[in-house]
Amino acid sequence: MRKKNLKNRSMDSSSSMGLTTRKLQSELVTKEQPHYFEIKNIDGNRYCHCGSMKDVEKMLSLHPEFTYEKIYLPNPPKTVDVFHTSVAPDPELPEQKILPESELQPLDL
Repeated sequence: MRKKNLKNRSMDSSSSMGLTTRKLQSELVTKEQPHYFEIKNIDGNRYCHCGSMKDVEKMLSLHPEFTYEKIYLPNPPKTVDVFHTSVAPDPELPEQKILPESELQPLDL
């Protein structure tokens, strides 16, 4: 007879549900800071922006003399003040209890 695991899975941090797995938590922590890449032409003027390194490599394969720079986005605020305004409750349509008459006809076999 096998013993059943009586452990409560909802309280287990190694559970495989949602973002509770340690693997997914570590992926969230190791994400890189938001950034984009700026491609510059021979004169040092901006040519275009790229969102991934794959796009940068494609552009540099087309224009080997161009250069690129990784630009980090400014840090977002850690807290945000959200103001609220009270409004009247949403108007609702009255319940309709009048139903159309059925157009079904009896089946003659």
